[in-house]
Amino acid sequence: MMDPDHIADVADNELLARFIVNSNEKRTDGTVSHKLFMPYKWVELSVNRHREAPMEETLQVGFDVAGERQKTLYELANIRAGLCRIETLDLIPAPILPENPNHANITGYPAAKEDQMAIANQLAASVEGSWVAPPSSNEQRLKFESGRGCSRRIFEAF
Repeated sequence: MMDPDHIADVADNELLARFIVNSNEKRTDGTVSHKLFMPYKWVELSVNRHREAPMEETLQVGFDVAGERQKTLYELANIRAGLCRIETLDLIPAPILPENPNHANITGYPAAKEDQMAIANQLAASVEGSWVAPPSSNEQRLKFESGRGCSRRIFEAF
């Protein structure tokens, strides 16, 4: 994870993760639904920066988020930050300290649902490769789930 005392702006070439915790956010062909990029009631959307974080740490955050929501971490989808800066959208670092200094928000979604959906479709089409499944064996999953307790602050951000 990044040094919490030195959080940099989100660079266009950074890889960001969206955690897939709802089965209707992914498709069997490895693509994602626009629903993965629809903002919640705050008209912003949480992402996790891969910057200075090994995949294990990123997956741990995903397991924590899913656990707090009482959901399953199905997969994560990766997208470049520059591809998220479309129309009115921007990315701002939004660290959740001390647990997750790599948290950021996609901000600037329009208020109208149909406009949000159009943007979400563009973002879903820009996902880099197929979604990435977390470890499938119970032993690996327990390793991640027991590595750190779930955090209420992480949950509230996602």
